[in-house]
Amino acid sequence: MNKKIDMLHGNVMGSLLRFSVPLVLTGWLQTLFSSADSLVVGRFAGSAALASVGATFAFVMLIICFFGGLAAGVTVCAANDAGANDPESFRETMHVSLLLAFLIGVFILIPGECLAGTVLRTMRAPEDIIGGAALYLRLYLLCMPAQMVYNTGASLMRARGDSRHPLIFLAVSGAANLILNIVFVAVFRWDVAGVAAATVITQYLSAFLAIRALRREEEAWRLDLGKLCLRREKIGKILRIGFPAGLQAAMLAASDIPLQTCVNSLGSLAVSGNAAALNIDGLIFVTIENLTQACTVFTGQCVGAGAFERTKTVRRDSLLITVSAGMICGAIGLVFRYQLVGLFLPETPEAVAYGADRARAVATFAFIYSVMGILTAFLRGYGVSLAPAIINIFALFVFRLIWAFAYFPRHPSLFHLYISYPIGWLIAIAMLLAIYRPTLRKARERLEREARERAG
Repeated sequence: MNKKIDMLHGNVMGSLLRFSVPLVLTGWLQTLFSSADSLVVGRFAGSAALASVGATFAFVMLIICFFGGLAAGVTVCAANDAGANDPESFRETMHVSLLLAFLIGVFILIPGECLAGTVLRTMRAPEDIIGGAALYLRLYLLCMPAQMVYNTGASLMRARGDSRHPLIFLAVSGAANLILNIVFVAVFRWDVAGVAAATVITQYLSAFLAIRALRREEEAWRLDLGKLCLRREKIGKILRIGFPAGLQAAMLAASDIPLQTCVNSLGSLAVSGNAAALNIDGLIFVTIENLTQACTVFTGQCVGAGAFERTKTVRRDSLLITVSAGMICGAIGLVFRYQLVGLFLPETPEAVAYGADRARAVATFAFIYSVMGILTAFLRGYGVSLAPAIINIFALFVFRLIWAFAYFPRHPSLFHLYISYPIGWLIAIAMLLAIYRPTLRKARERLEREARERAG
């Protein structure tokens, strides 16, 4: 493995930037390769095929976000172990979390395969695309075990300060995905089935690369497949942090389901435009979310080492970096929204106009999301996951639900639908600030008490 970034000593800003750049590049590559999927489908299979893929987005994200929240629990637990320089506990976290991730991925397959068509009909997917959307969803779900394993493996590597190898693995699998997309869709004309098949193959490639890397670590920190196990105490710690984080992420994704239903009610052109605009939002949000992940990892290591004062610098520098990135990315998305959406739908100006409407509402205020993300990430690094999850569920899920059914019918446009995003972010920030100081004080007292108990 490459030299790990030291999160406990030296200049915090410099270390954050060195750790964050590969993280952000990983997110950009992931988004760009996903955009390439949409680009290939939109250009070679038509707007109906693109709409079929886009119509599944909200449901797919609901599944991924909920179970992917476990990776947040793994990140914090593993970062605490690494900060405390406890390889034995780290290896237990690794062996438990990887087996748990695989089993969860297998578990997702059964209900997902059975309910794909029903879910899409409940979301009021247009009849002219529901067949293709159901096919794509059923095929896509086959990659869930691999996706869960890769996300967990990447979290374990990052928890020890290695953000470079997940970037390399994603670059390899993403390039393979792009090549397979072109072959399956442009050459073989498999349309949505080709996109899904390429995704499944390359997700398993990513998982293989992550497992191989963990097995090549130095001996004290190495993965031993023969020691994969499920331990109640370790699972409990992972779930205490990961379950609320997953529930929060799932509720945010679930809030997109009524919003997607509203989009579907505007017709297949709106669905296509919205699906194309998702790529702009995705690039912005993935930048912010990866920077907030860096904040969680740094905070988690400092907490594990008992360096509580250093966490204040982590929070300050993380806010500065993330808000700046949100402002820059948001400005680019706003100014070039027509050109960016048009890349995916070059011959459908009506759909482009729909997508530009969404981008105008979301990209303009992306920096607000940065503040909310860092506040949540910092608390999570201290092991506080439930309170911010409840706040985010209330301020974003409930609020968006009300907005979709009370406001949108009177203002049926994508701009008026998605302006609910920044309003909800502001509500969440206000609520987080109200609980911030007392929550952190209690968390620090708990951590200091646990440290004394282990020492004595």
